[in-house]
Amino acid sequence: MKQYDAVIIGMGRMGRTRYESMTRHGGYVIKAVCDSNAGLLDSYQCRKYTDWKQCIDEEKPSVVVVCTYNAVIPDVVCHALERGCHVFSEKPPGRNLRDTLRMKATFLNTSGQVLKFGFNHRYHNSVIEAKSLIESGFLGEVVAARGVYGKAGNLVKDEWRNHVELSGGGILLDQGIHMLDLLRYFVGDFAEISGFTDNLVWKESRGEDTAFATMRTADGKVATLNSSAIQWKHKFDLDIVLSNGYIALNGLLTSTRSYGEERITYYRKDLEVKSGKLGNPTEYTMCFDEDSSWDYEMKEFYDAVDSGKPIINGTIDDAEQVMRLIETVYKESGNAR
Repeated sequence: MKQYDAVIIGMGRMGRTRYESMTRHGGYVIKAVCDSNAGLLDSYQCRKYTDWKQCIDEEKPSVVVVCTYNAVIPDVVCHALERGCHVFSEKPPGRNLRDTLRMKATFLNTSGQVLKFGFNHRYHNSVIEAKSLIESGFLGEVVAARGVYGKAGNLVKDEWRNHVELSGGGILLDQGIHMLDLLRYFVGDFAEISGFTDNLVWKESRGEDTAFATMRTADGKVATLNSSAIQWKHKFDLDIVLSNGYIALNGLLTSTRSYGEERITYYRKDLEVKSGKLGNPTEYTMCFDEDSSWDYEMKEFYDAVDSGKPIINGTIDDAEQVMRLIETVYKESGNAR
C-alpha cells in the first residue's frame, strides 16, 4: 500500500476521530497535527503547529484533512488546494453557499486533485443497506421520505457552534445538513424547497433551535425534514415510502450510543392481506452493533487519491446542492447569512 504524507488541521473531537481512522487504514502517514489550542496536541508524537498556514507550507503534504471551525474551512481548503494538496474537509462546507462556491471555484482550477467533504452518515450500515434495497427494485420506486433528526441541544452553552460568526447557523446547518443530504441521496435532487427556522425555546440564541422543510423533485417526489435542538433526547428517524413497500431507519450508532440501536426495517406491501395483518404486516429488521463509517469514508478518499477513483459521496456538487437548500430555508426565515 502506498502511503501519503498527511496533516490534520483542527484536533478537536473530529480531528481525533479522523486521526484514528487514518491510522487504522495504514495508507496515511500523519506528519503533523495543528490546532490553535496547543493543549489539544500534547498526546501526539508527530510535529505540532498552532498556525494552519505554516503547517501546510512547511510540511508540504500530499493530503490535508480539515477539521476546523466552519468559518475557517474555506480558507484552509482553498490554500491547501492552491498548494497542490488533496483535501478532505468536514461538513458543513463553510458557513454559507458563498463559502462553498469559493471552494468549488478553487477546486475547478486544480489539476488531478481530490476534494471530498465529510457527509459521514452515508457510510452507516443502515444507510448502505437501504440504498442497496432501493436499487434492487424489490420495493419499487421511492415516492416520498420524511426525516427527523433531533438532539438535546444546549444553545446557551459557551461553545463555538453557538456563535454564528464561527458556525454560520444553528441546528439546521450543524446537524440537519446530514438529514438533508440523506434525503437527496435517497429521493433525488430537489427542484423546490419551502421551510423555516425558529427559536422556539432558546430565544436568546442567534442560531436556530428548530427547522422544518418540505421539498419536491422535478418529477414529483416529496420529502420533509424536521431538524431540532429541542428534542430533549437524541433521535434519528428516516422513513422512505416506495411504490411497493416501506423502509424505516431508526437510531444511529455513535460514540456515545445516545441515538439508540441502529436498525433498518422494511416490508413489501400486501394489499391482499396474505399475512392476515392489515396495517400491521410482517416486517424484516436488521440491527447493527458496529460503526465502521469513519473507516469506509477515509478508504474512499484514499482510493480516489491513490487510484484516481471518482468520489461517490461528499463531492463538491453534493456540498453545493445541500447548501443551496439550506440557504433557501434561511432566506425564507429572514436570517440568510
